[in-house]
Amino acid sequence: MTNKQVADATGRGPSIISKVKNGRCNICADLRHRLIDLFEMDRVRLFIAIEIAGKGELYFDPSFKSVCHASVCFVQELLTLMSDETSPEHRALFAAFSDQTIGLVAGRAGNGLTERITTIIPMITNLIETANQSGSSTRPAPAAA
Repeated sequence: MTNKQVADATGRGPSIISKVKNGRCNICADLRHRLIDLFEMDRVRLFIAIEIAGKGELYFDPSFKSVCHASVCFVQELLTLMSDETSPEHRALFAAFSDQTIGLVAGRAGNGLTERITTIIPMITNLIETANQSGSSTRPAPAAA
């Protein structure tokens, strides 16, 4: 797309689009969301690439797409395990493979990612426990990757 086409689609001027594209202007949240929608980007994969891996360019790597899908499946399984209906055997089996799974999933995205994902797990656990206390469902919605 040309800068003018992007500008027309996002309601911004071509000059701002050019500056953002060339890294000469910070992008505001509204424009960021409009661009994500315009280019039909996967928000989960984009978040993992930028916020967790710290490398936005990973979003475009086909193997990273597979890693993200595996990560989302891993987190969904973790969230499912927080349910009271999950058997202790299932939880134990998942726990036994957690470190290995995180290593395999994160290893393709670069150094340090395993630690970042491991850091997120307690936060997710706290969110689930808070949701359980307030009576919310622990079943996550399916995520696109």
